Amino acid sequence: MSITQINFVAEQKALQITSRVFIDDLQTELNDRLKTEIELATEREPKNIGKIYQDYLSKNLAFIVNDSLVPFQYIGSEYQNDQVVFYLEVTAISNLKKIEISNQLLTQTFDEQNNIVKVNAFNKNKSFILDNRNSKCLIKF
Repeated sequence: MSITQINFVAEQKALQITSRVFIDDLQTELNDRLKTEIELATEREPKNIGKIYQDYLSKNLAFIVNDSLVPFQYIGSEYQNDQVVFYLEVTAISNLKKIEISNQLLTQTFDEQNNIVKVNAFNKNKSFILDNRNSKCLIKF
């Protein structure tokens, strides 16, 4: 399971995004996809892990704001207990009318994968559970 929290900060005209993924699940997914033996959160972790994470996220997360695909900036990541926490941001959003989110984290390796998406904008909270069959959600404001 993964949890992605998206907060629209109107004053900054930005989406601030945090995604949480279990380290062991992500390690399995990366090793399956990259055909390698990466060890996350150890001294044997690759020095370019930030780039590996950025590439993985760009292939598995997408945000369409007001009918336009918007790129996100990879801010960084950290390990908290048994999870990897990713920090992302989408800037220059002057008027948020709707957002479509595509989340395919871990779905290539785990058939029963669930990805929870929570969105907070304009003092409203919406939550979705996405999976292999339904990896997108749409919110209109």
